[in-house]
Amino acid sequence: MFLAEAASSATPAPAAPPANPFIIGDIHNVVGSAPQDWVNIIVHSIGYIAMAYVVGWAAKKNLRWMAGNFSASPIIEATVGAVGKALPAILPAYTILYLIRDNKAYLAHAGSLEFAATAAIFLCSLAHTTAVFYLVAIPIAWAQKLADQTENKLDDILVPMFATVIRIAVVLVGSFKAISIVDPKASDAILGLLAGAVVGLAFASQDTIKNVFGAVMLIIDQPFTLGDIINTGTHEGKVEALGLRSTVIVLMDGQKLAIPNGDLATRPIVNITRRDFIRGQDLVHLETNTPAEKVAQAVEIIRELLVNHEGHHASHPPLVHVVEFADWAVNIRLMYWYYPANAVRQLDFNQKLILQIVERLHKADIRLAVMGTPQNR
Repeated sequence: MFLAEAASSATPAPAAPPANPFIIGDIHNVVGSAPQDWVNIIVHSIGYIAMAYVVGWAAKKNLRWMAGNFSASPIIEATVGAVGKALPAILPAYTILYLIRDNKAYLAHAGSLEFAATAAIFLCSLAHTTAVFYLVAIPIAWAQKLADQTENKLDDILVPMFATVIRIAVVLVGSFKAISIVDPKASDAILGLLAGAVVGLAFASQDTIKNVFGAVMLIIDQPFTLGDIINTGTHEGKVEALGLRSTVIVLMDGQKLAIPNGDLATRPIVNITRRDFIRGQDLVHLETNTPAEKVAQAVEIIRELLVNHEGHHASHPPLVHVVEFADWAVNIRLMYWYYPANAVRQLDFNQKLILQIVERLHKADIRLAVMGTPQNR
């Protein structure tokens, strides 16, 4: 007897449905009564459910058509479209709930009221999850509108990335809620299983998590955007794409390089595209036996060529000075800043400048040193 009582007390009791579910009311105090015609009740119930589904389907079609007329306002378009997608799930679920409320006395007489109430609440929970899944499109459309107003293209990547995360979270939370309605004990077990799985995945995929967080940091800090030319210390190229795992840049030789985001987020990044100007620098090598007056004349010639040069800006005047008396040459350094930072135009100007310097020095009978190589940076 004692063992039987102990065994019966150790057996978990089945989960009881809510005593007072919404809309249906208190199901434990319902007095059952026999219906006059079960067939008539079932036929009418099926008809109401079918009508609710048809109304939801028609509303979805009409609202989808209406959403197309609001293409100029993405938020209104997303709102109308999301409501249309949610109605085919919401209307049948709530129709079933109201039918159970109206026929709860008959269901109590048949001993099926608790099961019907639990099933209806379960369907409503799924309908709520479906509705929220579609209604998430409204804040996403608002965020996309803000992203479109910014110049940085990384915002356009961030919005769909977080939209996917939010939708996955809605599905997981909604599924857990629906399971907890049917069996709270099972939901606790699933929650524990998920927690253990998350811990295991976290240890097994540390590099993946590092890259995902690296992508988030790159998007938040925005050291570059799509199309920018960057230098990572070891590579230089144009940013083509940013994903959850890696960033793809097209190198100067045309090859595509995928750099893990976790690695890229910790590197010093030089954004070449965002620079305000380009600095041009050269060394002009004169023969060591060049007279001082000729050296001074060479300096004046170069300065004259750089006065108000193409791309000149008053904040950065050009610099021309004799900097070194080497074993084989007298070195004159010229330095200028080219605005704006257009690499092709700066190279064209630099070529014209060098040719003009050579021509003017030749006319002035100032000879360049034979040995040595000009330095361009």
